[in-house]
Amino acid sequence: MSTHVQGDSIKLLTFNLWGLKYVSKQRHERIAAFARKLRSQPDYDVVALQEIWTDEDWKSIVDLCQDVYPYTRRYSSGILTGPGLAILSKVPIKRTFLYRFPVNGTPAAFYRGDWYVGKSVAVTLLEPLYEGASPVAVLNSHMHAPYALTGSSAYACVRACQAWDIASVAQTYSEAGYAVILVGDLNSRPGSLPYRIMQSEAGLTDSWEEIHGLTDADKLRQMSPEDQIKLGGATCDSTLNTWRADRGPDEACRLDYALIDNTRLRALDASVQFTEKIPGVGSYSDHFAYSATFKVLAKSNMLPSRPPKSERLQIYQELTDLVAEYLSSRNSWQSRLLLLHFWLSVFVFIAFLAVIVVVSFLAPWASILFLFFGGLVLATGLLSGQIGFLFCRSERRAMTEIILQVADAARLLQDR
Repeated sequence: MSTHVQGDSIKLLTFNLWGLKYVSKQRHERIAAFARKLRSQPDYDVVALQEIWTDEDWKSIVDLCQDVYPYTRRYSSGILTGPGLAILSKVPIKRTFLYRFPVNGTPAAFYRGDWYVGKSVAVTLLEPLYEGASPVAVLNSHMHAPYALTGSSAYACVRACQAWDIASVAQTYSEAGYAVILVGDLNSRPGSLPYRIMQSEAGLTDSWEEIHGLTDADKLRQMSPEDQIKLGGATCDSTLNTWRADRGPDEACRLDYALIDNTRLRALDASVQFTEKIPGVGSYSDHFAYSATFKVLAKSNMLPSRPPKSERLQIYQELTDLVAEYLSSRNSWQSRLLLLHFWLSVFVFIAFLAVIVVVSFLAPWASILFLFFGGLVLATGLLSGQIGFLFCRSERRAMTEIILQVADAARLLQDR
């Protein structure tokens, strides 16, 4: 099979493959079917993946597709696992880089796992398609998930901070002359603050909207499930997805993107892919894939256009207010609650020691139980103390840094 990319265009696929070990349903069958289709229909020049969290899954994809996609990279840095980001390419990979988000949820939410996988943005620099072409930088990311539409479980502040970091990385590569393509499951709806930050600060445009026009959330909710995909670009929570069939028809949304620098790239086509079902299994993932084709323009010193000053300043204020409110409420009370648990556990353990001394004379066997439960209380308290003292301080400093960076950007903008 030919792996050579011809001409001045590049076709990209981004897909969250839902590859959680022990959790994702029929993971082996789904990912094997995806790899087989990718090999048999090698239409894409670059494939950016999210939620590839096991060595076994990645190896199965690479082994099957290596003659089609000779250039591959899976990103590794994380705590318990890597960030689940990977790329397959027909275009030679020149250099790679991984930026882990300093703000990424909390280790106390171990049942959610975002903090433990080390959510990041993975940068893959590709060789130019032709002499004089703008070199392409693919930024692949999977931002912190929302577990509710509102409240602390929405993690809106966390994603806003991550969007600021992504925009900073994208802006750096754009100013260096790269044609930036930001792809992935960004867990942010069109028009949300993270979405606007990435567009405003990095100067990126939404490839879907370049082809299909602005997304109207109200109209999207009223469309049929088929039109939500075809006309609205819905990649998540569609009732046509077998793993999300229990969702309401109005919950379908667009979370998977390719945001581009339109001074060096021109969107030619955009569509939702992998919407069909695997016989006897179901949908390929709990998301649908997103594909876009771009014409890579010649090298240019032009920088992407930005929104008006007033709009950017408004975004800065929204971000600053959101972070400040988070620090004064959630970060503050979480730290106090965790440290309170620590001191209470120390007090209880000391009290248990006194009880053990008395009980050892009356019922020696019972002292073992008190020692066990006292040790358990102390262990959980020590863990809470570490999170409250170390993590909460680290998060506060990381978010304070975001506020300072936003202030710097606002000051520069106002002085112009």
